[in-house]
Amino acid sequence: MAGLSGFAITFALGVILVLTKRYHGRFSFDSSEGVQKFHTAATPRVGGIAIALGYLAAWGVMEGDAKDLFGIIGLAGLPALAFGLAEDITKKVSVRIRLIATILSGMIFALLSGYTINSVDLWGVDYLLAVPVIAIAFTAFAVGGVANAINLIDGFHGLASGTLVITLLAFALVGWRVEDGTFVILALTMAAVVFGFFLVNFPLGKLFLGDAGAYFTGYFVAILAVMLPVRNPEISPWVSLLILGYPVTETIVSIVRRATSHNAHPGEPDSAHLHHIVHRNWAKSVATIIHRPASQNYITSIFMWVLPLITLVSVQFCGFEASSALLCLSIVVVFYLTTYRAIILRETSSKQRIL
Repeated sequence: MAGLSGFAITFALGVILVLTKRYHGRFSFDSSEGVQKFHTAATPRVGGIAIALGYLAAWGVMEGDAKDLFGIIGLAGLPALAFGLAEDITKKVSVRIRLIATILSGMIFALLSGYTINSVDLWGVDYLLAVPVIAIAFTAFAVGGVANAINLIDGFHGLASGTLVITLLAFALVGWRVEDGTFVILALTMAAVVFGFFLVNFPLGKLFLGDAGAYFTGYFVAILAVMLPVRNPEISPWVSLLILGYPVTETIVSIVRRATSHNAHPGEPDSAHLHHIVHRNWAKSVATIIHRPASQNYITSIFMWVLPLITLVSVQFCGFEASSALLCLSIVVVFYLTTYRAIILRETSSKQRIL
């Protein structure tokens, strides 16, 4: 019932935002300028509003422990949502401020709920995480990092929202396997809320997730990642990292790439993410074959969903101990790096033939 309510409100409000864009467009339209912009039509980037109100509607009909936790998660996530929305409307909130806001949300959640990352199955680190202050700080920074990772992959129609739905289903699957009913309700309800937005966003991109939507939903999946091993000690924290394998890998690779490049600043956006090179290579080839150039955008997302789908399949067949999760995570990372290298080599070869 909660999921259905959340889905219906998010979808309905998403459609309303699209139909009324002429009235709020001067505030809500996304810029079409920048290395990470791949749209030409004026499009509202305030999908986070629909998601927030859908979340509220779902919370209103929930019951028991799930309602309490859903409420705490939503309340603590307000800084991430608010500063993201401020950026969507003003386009003047710095990346640093938005990062701080997501970290603050993670800290508030830890303080309100008592859930913290107190173990990562590494002896030396676990010793430090036994100190409450360190555990809270580590949790806050981890949540902020994941929230920003989701924002990082938000570039094509359905890419971030589709990845989020698959990720939330993976969390629900693990929760179901360990019979944690409350956790399953949290994951499935949020999946329904995000799916309501997804239907407006994919395949034609009539409404964008925006920073508010990306940061809040990213914050939410980060919170699930924190809660899962705490609520179920038989599950290694590495299982949570496995489920978030795609966006986390993308973020780490991007940081390393920018840090090692003489022509790039670590904080600057670029068009060298895996989804960008898939867009200008594989997706372009398919769009050309089917004679539908406009499909190149959403075809990119379809290609990229393979990565979160690998993690979804992995959590069904991999064990919950650290060694098993690390093995499955290594498969995700190797697949990412191999794909990246294969497309780069193809791109380089094509340029050499032209020359």
